[in-house]
Amino acid sequence: MSKSDSTLMYVHIPKNASSWTKPNFLNWGWSFYNYHTDNLYHKHAIVVLRDPIERWLSGIAEYMFLKHKDLDTANLNNEYFNLVFERIAFDDHTDLQVLFLQNLNLSNCTFFWCDTEYRKNFSNFLNSNSMPNNYDSYDYQHVTKDDPVRFKFKKIFQEILENNSKYKQQLEWYFEKDYKFINSINFYAG
Repeated sequence: MSKSDSTLMYVHIPKNASSWTKPNFLNWGWSFYNYHTDNLYHKHAIVVLRDPIERWLSGIAEYMFLKHKDLDTANLNNEYFNLVFERIAFDDHTDLQVLFLQNLNLSNCTFFWCDTEYRKNFSNFLNSNSMPNNYDSYDYQHVTKDDPVRFKFKKIFQEILENNSKYKQQLEWYFEKDYKFINSINFYAG
């Protein structure tokens, strides 16, 4: 997202407070773009990152809600979970975050950590960039725990991870690039 007269752009990564962030930029008259096809590489990128396993749990719950919400979860077995954890990425909600950053000049980005401080940090950043707001007081949107079906799926997968170190290791291995990237950058804390 961006605006033609802005030097900033927002890189949308699903399950990283994007349902909350996008409407705030729409308030400023921003529109949806693709920084590749619209050649926005010269703009300073705003990027929100999240712990990969937390994001995956929220993402797999979203995927199951969108594609398999009527699945009878009472009969899920090891074969089912083996299949899920062999594949891991089913859509953009569950894939690597670094895939959304391809060809960006990473030194021309401000990175935010998706946690309890995100709203405050986001609001402060926009205020410091001549975009006065009070977004720090706005509630998050589409929170998994607020939807019973999404929450059910997240809880199932969370319990499987807590009780099976093999699956957790598979996730850690798959998201190794994300973890390595996250550990290499500084996050906005202003």
